[in-house]
Amino acid sequence: MTSYVTSSRLYSEGAVVGHCLVWVVFWSLCHFAMAVPAGALERMMVNDPQAKHGGQRQRSVYVRRLCRSQLFCLLSLVGAAGLISAHCCLSQDLLLDFTSHHQVLFSMAFGHWIVSFFEDLNCSGFMGGGLDSKALPGIRDPSTILFQGFLLHHLAAGVSYAALLRYRLGCVGTLGLLFELPVPLLARRELSRVVGRQAAWSRWMSERTSVSEHWRYTYILFLVGRGGPMAAYVYSVLWFQDDLAKLQLPELLLYHSTCIFFGVWNYTFLSVLDAWCRADVAAALPELFEEDPEQPGPGAETPQTPQEPEAAALYEVDAEVLASKADSGLLWLVIEGVVYDLSLWHEHPGGVEVLRQLAGKDATGEFQQACPALHSSLASVSRYQVGALRLPPREYRIFEHPLEEEAMRRLLTFALPSLSLGAVGFQAFLQHVPDAPLRDAAGRSPGPLCGLLAAVAAAAFGLVLPVRRLLGTASACGTGSGWHAHIIAVCIVGLYGAIPGASSTMTAAMVDAAPEGLERLSVALLAVELILSPATTPPVLPALLCLLSWHDRGLQPSHFLQEGVYVPWGWCMACVGFLVVATRLADGHAVKRALALLVLYAPAAVGVYMAMQPDASELRQIFASPLRAVGLIIIASVTSMIAICALLGMAVRCSPRFATRSLAFTFGLLSLVCCGLSRWRWLLAVALVLHFLELARQHRTALDQAALAGRVAELPWHFLGAQALWDTSRVSFLSYIWRATVCNLQNVITSILPEELRVYACEAPVPYYGEKVAMGLAAQYIPPKARGKDRRRPNFFVCNVGQIVESCMTDLQHTMNTLVDVWGEFHDPTLPGLCANVVMVFPSSDQGWAKEINLSVWESGKDAFDWYVKSKGHKKALMEHTSGILRTFGNLLASLEPVEPIKYQDRCRRCGRTVEASAGQPAHPACLVCGASTFRYNLF
Repeated sequence: MTSYVTSSRLYSEGAVVGHCLVWVVFWSLCHFAMAVPAGALERMMVNDPQAKHGGQRQRSVYVRRLCRSQLFCLLSLVGAAGLISAHCCLSQDLLLDFTSHHQVLFSMAFGHWIVSFFEDLNCSGFMGGGLDSKALPGIRDPSTILFQGFLLHHLAAGVSYAALLRYRLGCVGTLGLLFELPVPLLARRELSRVVGRQAAWSRWMSERTSVSEHWRYTYILFLVGRGGPMAAYVYSVLWFQDDLAKLQLPELLLYHSTCIFFGVWNYTFLSVLDAWCRADVAAALPELFEEDPEQPGPGAETPQTPQEPEAAALYEVDAEVLASKADSGLLWLVIEGVVYDLSLWHEHPGGVEVLRQLAGKDATGEFQQACPALHSSLASVSRYQVGALRLPPREYRIFEHPLEEEAMRRLLTFALPSLSLGAVGFQAFLQHVPDAPLRDAAGRSPGPLCGLLAAVAAAAFGLVLPVRRLLGTASACGTGSGWHAHIIAVCIVGLYGAIPGASSTMTAAMVDAAPEGLERLSVALLAVELILSPATTPPVLPALLCLLSWHDRGLQPSHFLQEGVYVPWGWCMACVGFLVVATRLADGHAVKRALALLVLYAPAAVGVYMAMQPDASELRQIFASPLRAVGLIIIASVTSMIAICALLGMAVRCSPRFATRSLAFTFGLLSLVCCGLSRWRWLLAVALVLHFLELARQHRTALDQAALAGRVAELPWHFLGAQALWDTSRVSFLSYIWRATVCNLQNVITSILPEELRVYACEAPVPYYGEKVAMGLAAQYIPPKARGKDRRRPNFFVCNVGQIVESCMTDLQHTMNTLVDVWGEFHDPTLPGLCANVVMVFPSSDQGWAKEINLSVWESGKDAFDWYVKSKGHKKALMEHTSGILRTFGNLLASLEPVEPIKYQDRCRRCGRTVEASAGQPAHPACLVCGASTFRYNLF
């Protein structure tokens, strides 16, 4: 082992295995010992939302699992803190140091994750964390997905710690123990959810303020405990190249694979955390309402029996699906953009035949003609709703293309790791073939025979790999000419033969500074794509930064006359040519035939090469160690064939340009990860980022131009999917950083300001309405009595719009002080009739005026009049307005009263249907279709 070991005694491998077994037994006993605290918690459970799904036994196992995980978290965090403090105090190498303390803690982690794996198998019904089918986009059953994800995570964590014990990588396991930092808060949330909000210690889930505070600290701990180790990994890749070079290949692969896997896992898990946070905030009800949440208010209608308890959740329906349903005899039609399945509705006044004439069509006009909007409601037929009709897009809108985004996410989730795996696997194969005589004159390049032998093995694997699913359906594959398959097969074989030369390093004098093979392939691919896409704006600045990076690393124009420089570049351009031709000719049928033709072309290429090389020493040298050679060839062939299938599948399902550019950026990223940013390589990283951002900007411009021309529906799906995924990813990432930094900084700044003032940072990005639109701040106050089970119903509205010259801050502050006085009067618990008060302030606008909009909602006009007559704050406002204290203030006061009874609507938590009662009555607390609980929105 190359890892540095301190003077601390290390246990033998047999003793370490014994430790692992002991910890497995220990955590198993802890699982059963936790029956004592779990039993105490179970006695507090009153309304377990998962009992009907998981059962009593699963619930008991789940509670014991949560209690046991708290003990592991405590030991992990204490152990990690001890190891890190020891490294800091003793100035030891965190990357290479490994002691007996590491062995004990890693054995403990191994035992924990093995026991957790079997625990989760016995409580699968509780893995969803209370998420419904609408919580995660594109996932109908979050419980099953999270259950499978947790099992994968536990298995990967157990295997990783076993490997860390074998190869003695202390830093990865130590930082992995810090991953448990946010888990206590997550376990607290799960225990509170299972126990129920009625329990005294879990009432925090009923208060929105407490829920928001809980999740704020959860995100902070997540950022520190998991973002910190990932930042340390990136830092080590960029600046600890000398230390990483001390690791052997298995250790290096373990180091990178473990960090990358759990980094991707944490990034993906952020979407789950966000869904849990939104679900908890939505479920937090006002305190008074909790007293009897199922009790309707006076005059409200009695909830009815659910019409269809198993009703499916609403979903978007494509026009093709609507037409196919009509052809099959089902009565599906569209009203106001919503699809209804009226096949079983026999109560239509005009008879079923009238409806059948509109099957598969838009019946909005006929419905509006027969049922005027003022006297009808579609809520009566909500049980027959299927979902919104999905029409072809007219323009690109952020967050409005979930199907294309999810399809692109699934494609890249497989393709990008496959491309990375193929590059790493083939690179490892080329680096570990025997040295002489497989190297060129520079001493750095194995011969083409290595790649051709890998092509032969890859041809065999290409016949058995499940590539059909990667290459799209037959209807989308096309029927390219037969010769396309032969050319693609030849290009793939040629690619295998050219890769060894393309991956070679430059002359010995430039070993440390010269562009590596992946770097050259990345730049060459992007350059060729620019030549083949003349409409694209040339990336002048990225090109200059790339050339400057090479120049500062010592590469001069005269060097290209040296064989050790221009020969690798020639092989790189050959690889690029093979890749571009193969992707340009790729269609589903041709690719599938090409993978079969590899069985003929790859052995033929080996035969031709051997015929041209009478001396068989190269072949003998490769198989000097037969088992090692065969193992390396199998690894290289499998990984490379998966990468080729992913690349060609991307070209078939998206476009050749998208596939090759994805490959180029993947190679560029791998090159930077492997070589770091030292020796002016950071200039190349900046160039790649700038080029990517420019391509994204031009992509968005093309989408906007297509929208103006009315051709968005004609664009391929990946145009919308790639842009939607890019926008969603950067919004999620930057929003997370914003919430973890600025949203917490606002509390610090507010504590320093005078107590009458505070600053506010919006927790989520808001729409950009244009440069001429003023942005402001809104605040809402709801009296406690208006939140209770006997909630007040609004029937009178008072709107006051005030305008102040921006430069007159005195007037603005006077009005704000008066507003504070008024809201102080609103806090009077005996105040009758007030439902809510909303204030909106726009500090500035392009007109030079600040605006204040005050909207108060009352049960009746009499209540509003009585308050305005008696209010001291209102009298003060009138005095300041008429006496001249306010120098620039002008206002508009309007009293509004509904001319017809107000209709209140709620929405079902499970199926998403609207829930509506008679006019003037609050909506039912349960869905009339499926019977699930509604969100119980306030009436104002």
